[in-house]
Amino acid sequence: MHYRNSEMKLDQLIGYFNGKKINLIPPFQRGHVWKLADRRRLLENIVRGRPIPAIFLYKQASGSQFAYNIMDGKQRLESLILFIGNLRADMKVDNVRDYFFNKKEREQANFHVVLDRKKVTFKQLPEEKVRLLREYSIPTIEIDLDDDSSLDEIINLFVDINQQGAKVKRFDIVKAIGTGNPLLASVFKLVAQEQTRKHDKIYKTKSTIFTRVLDKLTIVQTAADATQKVDRIWERLVEIAFFNRTGAYRQPGQILRAFIKTEDASDVEAITAPEMKKLKTCFTFLDTCYKESSLGTTRLARDLPHFYTMVTSLLTSDLLDADGAAPDYPGVRTKLLKFGRILSDNSQVPAECKAALAEYNDATEKRTTHASQRKIRQTKFLEIMKTL
Repeated sequence: MHYRNSEMKLDQLIGYFNGKKINLIPPFQRGHVWKLADRRRLLENIVRGRPIPAIFLYKQASGSQFAYNIMDGKQRLESLILFIGNLRADMKVDNVRDYFFNKKEREQANFHVVLDRKKVTFKQLPEEKVRLLREYSIPTIEIDLDDDSSLDEIINLFVDINQQGAKVKRFDIVKAIGTGNPLLASVFKLVAQEQTRKHDKIYKTKSTIFTRVLDKLTIVQTAADATQKVDRIWERLVEIAFFNRTGAYRQPGQILRAFIKTEDASDVEAITAPEMKKLKTCFTFLDTCYKESSLGTTRLARDLPHFYTMVTSLLTSDLLDADGAAPDYPGVRTKLLKFGRILSDNSQVPAECKAALAEYNDATEKRTTHASQRKIRQTKFLEIMKTL
């Protein structure tokens, strides 16, 4: 994840709104939580030329231009839209009411501020004030998500920077992301449950085949708290669900971009019955193996690159579904146990798979989430499994 500090003049910002280049409602954003008094206070400061906190934007390619998703500063930008409104010919926001569904917010359009003890709307401002307002610079931080950016990283960033107005909790973001996308929501239901505690809500991991298997991962076991643990389990299963649907590897950053703005309609579909059947077959097998053998203590179960390769290989090969014949679960488990021992002790490497193992290990040590490296690991994983 990379950051670029800059400034955006209000004139340019309004142009971006009119050009529909700014998305105020990425799935993780909350609703309209500021009261009109908060909006007036902000705009009175802006009209007086006082500084305001920076806004955070996620910059994303959109055809021949860039578009921007608001990550922090939604309430401030909404306040600007409502104040400037659409009543002044020389500077206005086109279709200002399109940004607000509820009547309460729509009726706030073109609201007044108090300047020199007088109520003044944007339409009533003198031209010299409007000229200065056009030049008003808003601190802007553009965020670029690289392919290795994680859900956990963006949630931590959003919580840390969101210090103005109504505070947000980690799971406000997690749940908002999940409910904004049926696939993400259906995966979330497999791993977490909502509990109400007085006036608060918390989310805890469920005890399912998915959580029991994913809980063995070191990255899950080292989570700072219960909420982060759910985040990490959920993110891992989302990656696997995406792969199960498409058969294509996606890096964490690519999946994260789908949370912010969906490019492919298939990404938003909930898990289908055939997809669920495959996932359950795979995770039921691993859950049983972990209970009845030492597989859960090996690097295949604990190290993320090895685990991801094992799961995607089981999902795409005939190891658990031998063309309709009864699968050889004990035989597959025995091979996985041998593979796990090989990863921990090179002295046990059979001669016939040394070359394949060397390539597999090389693809595990660098750029581990890159699609090409994941493909190499899966190819070599299945090659090694055949020799064991």
